[in-house]
Amino acid sequence: MIIKEKTSVLISVNLWLNSYKSRRAGFTLIEILLSLVLLTIVLGAVYTSFFTVQSALERFDDISLKYHEIRTALDIMRREIEGAFLSELRTQNSERKTHFIIEDRDIFGKPASRLYLTTFSFKGSGISVISYYLLNESSLRQEKDKGLILIKVESPASMALTDLPVRGTQTGNALTEDLPGRVYISEAVEGIKGFTVETLFNNKWVKTWDTKQTGSLPEIVRVSIEFDDKGKKVKLTEYARPRIGRQL
Repeated sequence: MIIKEKTSVLISVNLWLNSYKSRRAGFTLIEILLSLVLLTIVLGAVYTSFFTVQSALERFDDISLKYHEIRTALDIMRREIEGAFLSELRTQNSERKTHFIIEDRDIFGKPASRLYLTTFSFKGSGISVISYYLLNESSLRQEKDKGLILIKVESPASMALTDLPVRGTQTGNALTEDLPGRVYISEAVEGIKGFTVETLFNNKWVKTWDTKQTGSLPEIVRVSIEFDDKGKKVKLTEYARPRIGRQL
């Protein structure tokens, strides 16, 4: 009697185990839904991390390129200023044939200095007259909030300073209109917020200089370019000393 009862209990346990195993052979709808929810959360986190990293890399590339462009432009200006000189040769009106002029200007409250100088061209032999000034990029490209463009104009020193085109500061579209021969115009940097040229005079930084009045080159020149780094205002600065005709 006892043996039969034990046997029936074992049979019942085996049947229950077999029934449980058969039920566990698949997934219920709730389990599948929970798995999908968890998978969605994991994939969302992965995609968010991916796009965050991708955006950071793109921003790094853009900003790195902007820093590189501005540093290159400042380095070129530094070498040009260091090669600037003032000749004693004069015109029939007793004016010097060489110049170094800094003008203090602004465009809608943003610093927009102008720089004119006669310098030995570091790109090759010869003497060049070079000028730098800003244009409103919006007026050139018919787009809003594009910032300012730093324009460089270079010509042989045989051309008069007044021949250099600066009409673009007024019309915004005359960069190549009616230009004298052998005048080279290029965009040094675009999308900037300001351009400032200063010189140290009587222990103060001043934003104007004219060799017609001073009769000499400035001792030291400070050139700054401002730009926007994702809402943060950044200013990069370079210092230069005219070296021609001076003891090093």
